[in-house]
Amino acid sequence: RAPLAMTADDEPASLTGRLGGLALGAGKTLGCVFGCGYIGVCALLYVFQRKLQYFPTKDPPPSVSSLPAVCRDIEEFTVRTEDGETLRGWYWAPVVGAKHADVTLLQLHGNAGSRHNRLYWAHHVRSRLGVGVALLDYRGYGGSTGTVTEKGMILDGVAGIQWARTRTNETKSKLVLHLESIGSAAGICAAARLGEDFVIDGIVAEGGLSSCVEIAQKLFSFLPVGMLMADTWLGTCASASKLNPRMPFMSMHGDRDEIVPLWCGRKLFDAVKGAKVWKEFKKGGHNNLMEKNGYFEALDEFYEQFVKA
Repeated sequence: RAPLAMTADDEPASLTGRLGGLALGAGKTLGCVFGCGYIGVCALLYVFQRKLQYFPTKDPPPSVSSLPAVCRDIEEFTVRTEDGETLRGWYWAPVVGAKHADVTLLQLHGNAGSRHNRLYWAHHVRSRLGVGVALLDYRGYGGSTGTVTEKGMILDGVAGIQWARTRTNETKSKLVLHLESIGSAAGICAAARLGEDFVIDGIVAEGGLSSCVEIAQKLFSFLPVGMLMADTWLGTCASASKLNPRMPFMSMHGDRDEIVPLWCGRKLFDAVKGAKVWKEFKKGGHNNLMEKNGYFEALDEFYEQFVKA
């Protein structure tokens, strides 16, 4: 019998099949490429995540003797953490005879720079309000030893608070923690670890956050951030709820904060159970609250009506 020949009706079906096979193969290839790329991005984020989360200036700042003349009475100090790291800081004594000379601030700063970048803030808050100011650098920042991690920053906060409490006991002044950005998480977790019996006279959280992982999940919703992130700071709100309810707390937040959204600061504030004040700055960003009307007045009122009451 003669072999069957392809008819005109069979040819389109055969062509369609071949095209379908090509499309399926291309789809599998693209899927494989996309999948490998996605896994690669996740792997890179996991390996380099702390370089994307913390931006320390590792070198020590200029010596006090080389600072402007108005800063020459700053005292350099070191603190030893319980896991053996050495932290460096600056202490600027209160202005004698000033309204708030009986208040000393320990500032725990944000994730970038070092204490040198906070000198401008320290000068203005001290000159305007008369308070003493201690600026502490975490491990890996500003000449302090070690490498920054969530666990390490909490230990740094504990050591810094203990040092500041010793100093304020000597000067018979009130101790207020002024916590900037991620410093709010480090300071609050450290304060909760020290317990209710450890005396802290007040906390100010400026641009404070409820956790880092929540912010990251909003920014990178297409990535499994919760699985990849090592330093989530998820325990911040739980720690805030354990603070001594008799200790006053104030949150200062800009309604246009581009780093820590307003909802994130509000969630931290809501977790605090004691006497508290919410101060929201219209058109305020993450790094410019000091320039906004009412900034120093809010601090003055908090010290007068809550810390020293």
